[in-house]
Amino acid sequence: MFSNERFGEARADAYLLALEERFRLIANQPFLGKRIDHIREGYLRNGYANHAIYYTFREEGILIVRVLHNSMDVELHL
Repeated sequence: MFSNERFGEARADAYLLALEERFRLIANQPFLGKRIDHIREGYLRNGYANHAIYYTFREEGILIVRVLHNSMDVELHL
């Protein structure tokens, strides 16, 4: 994994745990995200550090569609 090699296992693990915590926050407070209807109708974006979490709503809750690095082309990957 890129992060393990570049930052070390402990730091990469901590980052993943923090992302998981952000997922829980989004699940509990989904409207914290910013609507991105101009890119994809019904989707929201919530940032964490150098990444953006893209998600939408389903009957059972939210669906996290993608987690993209801020340098990635959103329209290409979403």
